[in-house]
Amino acid sequence: MKVLNCQQGTAEWSVARLGKFGGTDAQAVMTAGKGLETLAFEKVVEIMTGKSKESYTNPDMDRGHELEMSARNMYEIETGNTVTEVGYCQLDDYSGCSPDGFIGDDGLVEIKCPRNDVFVRYLYDKKVDPKYYAQMQMQMYVTGRKWVDYVVFNPNFKKSIIVKRIEIDEESQVKLCSGLAQGITKIKEINSGIKN
Repeated sequence: MKVLNCQQGTAEWSVARLGKFGGTDAQAVMTAGKGLETLAFEKVVEIMTGKSKESYTNPDMDRGHELEMSARNMYEIETGNTVTEVGYCQLDDYSGCSPDGFIGDDGLVEIKCPRNDVFVRYLYDKKVDPKYYAQMQMQMYVTGRKWVDYVVFNPNFKKSIIVKRIEIDEESQVKLCSGLAQGITKIKEINSGIKN
């Protein structure tokens, strides 16, 4: 794995991610169905044009970006762990991820800052959204780290932070390995078909 020390969200970071399966793609990679094929075509488009797919934002995502630093600081206070921010972690020419931070030699942190109703639901049922679970498994796959502290933060509540440790799930790792192999094969097949 190669770590690119650039700030997430910058032009350099965006270029590093072009044509690569990442954490937000992990659920489709793990299921290895039609969604993976669609992603493979999207990755080829990125490779050919040198431009990433137009990114979608909404108020929830904007709030998450605004609160991430506060959440990281609160996490450090709550746990005593020091977060080392990281840019982009590249596993190979076709896959990588952008964790919210490294913890020591073995850990990662993934921060979510949901709106009030989503935060209350998580307080109640403690269930990790499957797409976030897949994202964290992908982060461990790419980085070789053993666990991720999943941080859910909302400053509007007295209990504003919840930290749940997610460990490597071998079944998910096998599915990621297989799905990435299939996705990479599909990218190469598409590229070859276009060039012929």
